[in-house]
Amino acid sequence: MKLSKETLKRIIKEEFDRLSEGMFSPTEIYVDFQRQGGRDYWLSKAHGMDMKYSDFMHADQALKAYIDEINPSLNDMPQNVWSQITQLINDTV
Repeated sequence: MKLSKETLKRIIKEEFDRLSEGMFSPTEIYVDFQRQGGRDYWLSKAHGMDMKYSDFMHADQALKAYIDEINPSLNDMPQNVWSQITQLINDTV
């Protein structure tokens, strides 16, 4: 089968676009998480009352609250991306 140059370009572009759609950047999500209020804010939203971040498990709760309110499509992110974001949250001073 012989492909023309234009057909090959189109196929490559379609594949690249398809791969780009599902990409999650842990750093970008974390930066937006911080910009939108930070870990104490989102932890308080998760529990419905004022709370301060004091336990490593709070990172999951805060991130879940952020995702549910800001971008529910992020619920489909891979586990390794979730872990990277929660690690960034835990490392925040």
